[in-house]
Amino acid sequence: MVKKFTFIVTAIVLSMLVLSSCNLPIKGAINSQTPASNINTIINTPTLVPSLCDNLYYPNSTGDTWEYKGNTSATGAYTRTDTISNSGAESFSVQSTTSGVSYTVDYSCTEAGLLVANPIQQYLGAILTSLNGQVNLNLTSNSGISLPAKISPGDSWQQIAEWEGSAQGYSANGKLVFDYTATGFETITAPSGTFDAMRVNTTIRIEISDFRILYGTYGITTWMAPNVGIIKSEGTSNVPNVDFADSLELTRFAPSP
Repeated sequence: MVKKFTFIVTAIVLSMLVLSSCNLPIKGAINSQTPASNINTIINTPTLVPSLCDNLYYPNSTGDTWEYKGNTSATGAYTRTDTISNSGAESFSVQSTTSGVSYTVDYSCTEAGLLVANPIQQYLGAILTSLNGQVNLNLTSNSGISLPAKISPGDSWQQIAEWEGSAQGYSANGKLVFDYTATGFETITAPSGTFDAMRVNTTIRIEISDFRILYGTYGITTWMAPNVGIIKSEGTSNVPNVDFADSLELTRFAPSP
């Protein structure tokens, strides 16, 4: 039972798709007033206050939409559409639909950058629902950063999500450790076009705390273009007895009007 539970948890974790993108320039308005004399022209330019959610690699204006095509070794080809459904000064939400299954991912915004509010329930909500209660995973702590406010080649950052889970009368707890490193810009071609994109290498460490073991890792390479977002990603499992790989490519990006 222990081995089965651990395998189920790991398989669910490997189904996660890492989202990252970029932010469009802030849109401002210029108001002009012309007195009746037509002698002087006064131009009032409002002062734009930067939002904590502004990020070069994640546009998050309400209505921004990305369309992807992907493939996994487990399920084959799939499509995914991400849309910013709600955007504010300190948070925003992404409505994702993967091959007909919809779920919401919430982000909080800080001076350090963007943080996925609940990587367990939000990223895995649709999968856990489809299991009809066979596996329960709950987030117990969430720290670090998912995407920094600014990224330069050579930068590294980390996010740690601790969880507790149960399945068929057995329980355990553990953590997911996301280690990110930006390596530099590369020219990447996808169905949506050719871009100069920042490459980010990610290693997800899957730890089962009850047994004090590192159960395995999952490696993802992601390319993000400024003011567009994720262009392409490739992932490979390094978990014992779990042969899993996936890929994702941007087919269309439609910024909000």
